[in-house]
Amino acid sequence: MNNSKANSIDWRAVIVFVSIAFSSQCGGGFASGSTPWTYFFRNSGFFGILPEVHSAAFCLLGPVVVAIINCVVIYFFMKFAMDFRAFDYGTFLEKYGERYWGGILVKPLKYVYEINFNWTLIVCMALAYSTSGSALAELTGIPYLATTFIVGIIMFVLCMKGTDLVRKNAVFMSAVIFVSLVVVHVPNLFHNIASGNLATQMAAIKAGFSFDYVSAAGVAGTETVPSVAGAFAKYLIIALVWAYIFSGQNLAGFGAYVNHANIFNNKKTLRVAVILSVIANWAFLEMSAVNLASNYTEILNGWASGKAVYSIMIVQNGVFQGGMKVVSLTLITVAIFFATISTAINYAQGFNDRVLNWAEVAIFKNESAEDHAAKRNKRGMILTLAYIVLTWGVAQAGLTALVAKGLTAASLIILFTLILPTIINVAIGWPDADYEKISEELYKE
Repeated sequence: MNNSKANSIDWRAVIVFVSIAFSSQCGGGFASGSTPWTYFFRNSGFFGILPEVHSAAFCLLGPVVVAIINCVVIYFFMKFAMDFRAFDYGTFLEKYGERYWGGILVKPLKYVYEINFNWTLIVCMALAYSTSGSALAELTGIPYLATTFIVGIIMFVLCMKGTDLVRKNAVFMSAVIFVSLVVVHVPNLFHNIASGNLATQMAAIKAGFSFDYVSAAGVAGTETVPSVAGAFAKYLIIALVWAYIFSGQNLAGFGAYVNHANIFNNKKTLRVAVILSVIANWAFLEMSAVNLASNYTEILNGWASGKAVYSIMIVQNGVFQGGMKVVSLTLITVAIFFATISTAINYAQGFNDRVLNWAEVAIFKNESAEDHAAKRNKRGMILTLAYIVLTWGVAQAGLTALVAKGLTAASLIILFTLILPTIINVAIGWPDADYEKISEELYKE
């Protein structure tokens, strides 16, 4: 065994982790543009608890703040998981919580995380319907209720029959999502900067303006974008709060990250992997923010009128014309659908496994292992149907509401279950693990 591996960068682990982190961010909400729009540009707050976003003056700063928060938090909780060999979130939270205040918060942390994770499962599955349904509705004119119903049927079939197919083609689907986002955002990024679209729109945002619109229900209204003059600090603080919220919804499923901490054998590899993953995610998020800002007045009108898939509007108002515009629209639609499929399969399977594993211990504990195995598929089918019906109902709240309310709730909870405990554990400190021993276990033949 060559112990130099304990001090060298494992590029295989780096590539695997960067791919996982990228696919975790680039779900349907991100591909559609709805998530960055909601957190950086415009939203109606969170039940009066959080301030509404009316000014997008700091929209280009938001992705930078998200990147900084994610980089710091992900590195330290992943290093903790690697050092303490805690690769499932239950063990991780136990070890994370037992190091301060006598461990009195261990059980509350686990219970709250369980509730939050199950809530995230429901919201993210509902987002999967809503994103594809909204895209289909905006491109075809078919009512949203009907498009989400169609998507729900497709999802049920895929969850029951196509799980292996989707997983076997996960790399292909990720590549399509990546290429589609590059084709849509990179040319438009250069076009919007070079043509002055970005500068013009940012000037309008800072100066403030009002506009009239007609909602999806046919009701006329007026929206106002306030000037930042005299309120610079106020809007900066609001922007920072919502940048944290965006970061929080990225970190809400941190259990998936912890599961992959076992691929690392030293902190140098981990540090490079986290930094590269954060840079990659920041680059795509920043490109999305620039293109949304460059089309701000058009998208704001669409938002006020009930539209929710803003990447389509970027393409429609973008640099491409004729056949290339059709190709771009097709690519972004496919990317949204692929992101939706991968999300749906993973969350449906995760929901099923969690419920079935619990039921086999708590309800069907008198059954043999053979009975569990024989009945698992049938029980899984019933659970999948119930899960899809439940999340389809939640999806009727609409894409914008799901992002602004559903994901924001998960973000606020993760502050107490992950971010604050991370700060406390970093302040306490812990010794590095024996990386030579870890390398021997990881690379033993």
